[in-house]
Order: sequence, then structure tokens, then C-alpha cells
Amino acid sequence: MKKLLGSNYKVSKVQISAKQFFILSILFAVGDAIIYIPSLMAQEGLHTMWIAGLLGIVQAFVIAFIYTVIGKRILNNGYIYTLKRLFGSWIGQLLTVLFLLYVMVDIVLMIYEMGSFIVTMVMPTTPIESVLIAFLVVVIIGARLGLETLARSAEILFPWFCFFYLLLVILNIPNINLENLQPLFEGSIYSIIKMNLPLASYLLETVILITLFPHINGQNKARSAYVMGVAVGVTLTVIISLLSLLVLGLHIIKISSFASYMLGKSVIANFFSHVEVTIAIIWFISVYFKITLCFLILAKGISKLFKTEDYRFITLPLGYLLYALAFISLPSNMYLSDFITSTWISYTLTFGLVFPLFIFGIGTLRKQHLHLKQ
Repeated sequence: MKKLLGSNYKVSKVQISAKQFFILSILFAVGDAIIYIPSLMAQEGLHTMWIAGLLGIVQAFVIAFIYTVIGKRILNNGYIYTLKRLFGSWIGQLLTVLFLLYVMVDIVLMIYEMGSFIVTMVMPTTPIESVLIAFLVVVIIGARLGLETLARSAEILFPWFCFFYLLLVILNIPNINLENLQPLFEGSIYSIIKMNLPLASYLLETVILITLFPHINGQNKARSAYVMGVAVGVTLTVIISLLSLLVLGLHIIKISSFASYMLGKSVIANFFSHVEVTIAIIWFISVYFKITLCFLILAKGISKLFKTEDYRFITLPLGYLLYALAFISLPSNMYLSDFITSTWISYTLTFGLVFPLFIFGIGTLRKQHLHLKQ
């Protein structure tokens, strides 16, 4: 522990295995999506959300593959270094700041979602401020311990994540009502695409993980682990969404903010009580690693902007800043829901798709230009 927290710890030499990256990719892709995606996809009020879910699984393979190509071509030296090399010092730093702001906004949304879920569904008499403080303390500790420690922790907790996930699915199988899928092909292609957009927006957040590529042992295995991890994570989210539709019905998941949490309440078993806690455990594990990885990437990015060797000295003030922003920028749950549906989708499309493709295109053009000059 002393070695990890001491001043001689070299964060630039941190390496994790492809297997650990696979697990982190799954947990990151599941993240907060497993709680919110069923309700967001159901807002169109159509039973064909299952088609939008299947489309999301295909998108997961395609988008993850695109990200690995970008990671292979221009991110082997690090995200910030690549931006500076392609666009120069000033423009590169500006683009870095914009990307880090995207990560920061994502963290603020997730920590407020965490607090909102806890005080709404689990501990209604607890102030949300106390929940956020307790959670941010654990996030800061995890970020200070570093990527290697997070990866090992994910390996330990991942079997429990799988166990509770399977438990929730298996116990809900008797409650499935296939009539909730009817009509099977309701709506138009346009409506299916609209239902798919919330899932795609959460999927595009995995662009943040490409900043970790320089820290993975074995780049070929890392790329495969990333593609499969993101695809598995999205598939797990889609399964819960479809299970919510089959068990609860479209009307209930449309009006409920935490439809997947209600899956546990629908289970009636003599040997189990409060099965809804299983979805809470699944979500706590996945969202913790997602937030902590984002927090770690944000802290390291800021430290590199200011050319400091150790990122950990800014973790505590950064935690204070995120705590304040969570209440300043998100005054209520209604505002959060409106922001996610009206603004966040276009915002994450910009930084999750347009931004990396733009960087990749500029990098390819510059490489071809240098090749022609030679």
C-alpha cells in the first residue's frame, strides 16, 4: 500500500492484462445503463424495442471495432500526446480540454444518478448529500490506488456480478409473458432508430476506454478483449431491457425510472426475499468501476495538461468540484431525465463518434501526406 501511495509510484508504467481489460470493458458498458436503458427505450411507447436492442448489440461490435482501429493507429502513444502531435500544442490542448469536459459531465451525471437511485429506491430517508459524499470518498480512494488495483478488484467482484445477474434472470423466467411483445413489428424504422438512440448513446461512452490502450499488455489481445467486453456488456443490458418488457410490460417500464429494479420486486420465491437488491448490487458494482475509471482518466488527463508526474494530488479537490457540480448543474430528477433525453444523446454522439472519427481522419491524412513527401 505504501508503495502504491508513495511519491515514487510511476503511474506511466502501469500495465494490466487483456483479461482484466475485458472485465473492465464489460462493467463499463453495463455501468448505469442497466438501470436507465429500459425506461429510456420505452419512451416511444412501442413494443418493438426488442428490435432496437438487437440493433444495439450489432452496433456494439461495429463501434468497438472502430475504436480499436483508432486505438491501434493513433493512440499507442497516449490520447493527449496524439492530439498535440496532430493539431499542434494549442489546438491539441483545446481538444484535450473538450474531451476531459465530456468525461467530467459523464461523471457528474453518474454520481447524481447514483444518489437519486439510493434515496428514491433504497434509503428514502437519507439525504442525497450524504450518499454522494460517501460514494465519492470510495471513488477517490480507488482512483488513488491506480488502474492495476482497480483491475484486480474487478477480477474479484466480477464473479459476484455474474452470480447476481444470473440469479435475477433465472428467478424472473417464470414471470415472462410473451404477450408483452405483441405486436411484434409495431412502428416504423424511424421509431426503432429513435428507441435505439439511448442505448447507442450509452454505448458511445466506451470511447473513454481507448485512453487506457497504452496500459494494456499485448495490444492484439487487448483489442479483442475490448470488442468482446463492450459487446458482452451491451448484450447484458439488452437482456435486462427485454426481460423488463416481458415481465413488467411496456406501460410499466415507460412510467418507471428504474424499471429493471422492479424486476426483483416481481419475483415471488419462498426461499428469497427482497430480490430487487440483486439489481442494486449489479448496478453498484458496474457503476462504481465506470465512475472510478472515468475519474482516474480525468485526473490523469488534467495532470498531463499541467505536466505533473503524479495525478493523485488533484483527486481530492477534483472530488469536491464534482460534488458541487452535481447539485449546481442537476437541480432535480426531472431536469436530469430531460437532459438525458434532449441533450446528452447529441452530446455523446459528438464526442463518442464524430470526435474520434475526426481525429482518425486527420491522422490518416497526415500519415499519407508524410508518406508522399518521403
